[in-house]
This record gives sequence, C-alpha cells and structure tokens, in this order.
Amino acid sequence: MGIRTLIGTTVGRGSIANFARRYDVLEVDLLDREPTPRDATLRKWRKDAGPTLQISIVAPKALALVRPTPALDEALARYLDAQRLLQARFMLIQTPSDVTPGELQRERLHKVVDRLREGLGEARDLVRIAWEPRGVWEPDTAASFALKLGVDLAFDPLGDPREPFFHPVLRYWRLGTVGGRTEFPPARLRYLAEVIAAESKSEEEGERVVIFTTPHAAKEAKRLQSLAKSLESRTPAAGGAVIRPRGSFALPEDEDE
Repeated sequence: MGIRTLIGTTVGRGSIANFARRYDVLEVDLLDREPTPRDATLRKWRKDAGPTLQISIVAPKALALVRPTPALDEALARYLDAQRLLQARFMLIQTPSDVTPGELQRERLHKVVDRLREGLGEARDLVRIAWEPRGVWEPDTAASFALKLGVDLAFDPLGDPREPFFHPVLRYWRLGTVGGRTEFPPARLRYLAEVIAAESKSEEEGERVVIFTTPHAAKEAKRLQSLAKSLESRTPAAGGAVIRPRGSFALPEDEDE
C-alpha cells in the first residue's frame, strides 16, 4: 500500500548511465530539436538507462497545440515512435496558453489524448499520460478536467506560495524556483519530503513523478530523495504522522513570500 514516488530531473549534464545510478526518472524534451535524434540514438539511450530508470517524454509543440492539422498528425506519429524506442513510461503534454478552458479547446485536447491511447495499443495500460496546462487554467478546473480525461495532472504544487495546491490527480510534480530564486527553498523541500513519506504509508495506491526543473536540479533531487527516505524509515511514534493537505498549507514563517 502507499504511493510510490519516482524522483528525477530534466536532461542535464553527464551520461544517462550515470544518471540511472542516482535517480528514478528522467524527463526528456527532444522532439522539437533540429535535427531530431535518430532511432539508433534513442535505442542507445534506452539501453544506457538500464532496467530501473524510467523515462518521461515531452510531447512536440505541434501536438501540444491540439489543433487538428497535418503538423499535429506528424507530431503524434513521431511522439509514439519515440515512446516505443525509449520505452517511456510517461508521456507529458504541456499545453501552451493558447489552449484555454473553452469548450473547443477541451474537445480538441480530449481527442488528442484518445488518439495517444489508441496509438499506444497494448502499452496503453502501462504508459501514464500527464498533462501540464499553461495560461489561464485555475488549478481546480485543471484537476477536474484531468480526472475527466483520465490523465495525471502535471503541476508545481508550490508554484504559487500564497496558494499551494494539492489534489489526488496531481501525480506529476514539476518543481521550479519561485520569486527569482535560483535554489529550491530548504523548508519547502523538507515539507514535500514529509508529504512523500506520509503517502508512502497511506491507504492510497499509485505512483507519483517528481521532476526538478531548477538550476541546481541534480543536487535538489538528491536531497529530496535523502530526506524522504529518512522520514519514511521513522515510525509514527518517532517521526509523527504527516497528513497531506487537500488544498493549502501554511509555509514556515521564514519561507513565506
């Protein structure tokens, strides 16, 4: 029982083989590069990742726009090919601000998700699709729509320090810096470690991805791993049970902005 948390970063320096020895998941955004990595390159990355490192692959921008065009069709085909070659467990769609909560945009996004599932074939039950909305989407609205789509919501739960957001469908945390900082505040890092440790022993089951997108992502991912592991090893009597909030929480005074 409990929620399993996979911690990692976006692509950084160093080899994938070295990364696989330290982290659980790697997020790659490569399909809009010129030239696009060759099939042989993607196969090598999968081999270097080994059996334990999970890969999350970001959708091409032409697909994330969700406009029914030949460019979307081509992007969808490339995305599915890359998923197969990388054996990616997670597929992340980052919709731009053009994709609003309006009815037409919702319908288009729904169709894109349906086409992805159809294209995954027998792998559809193994691959998790995540959606990160940009622009005017309110967190509650996005969470409700993610549930309707049957996808994981991708979001930074601490993106707005004044109104932190947690929700059961928020299973893909993309953690960044806030307010011009270059490092993730230690008090917030510890808070998230407490949430992870508590949920690892909860009655809920599932899997969460945590991706650091910060300038010091490798260091902060390592620190979160260490903190969460330390807290998970404590008994409730020694460490105290932590209850995950379903809306907001009070930041420590020295961290509030």
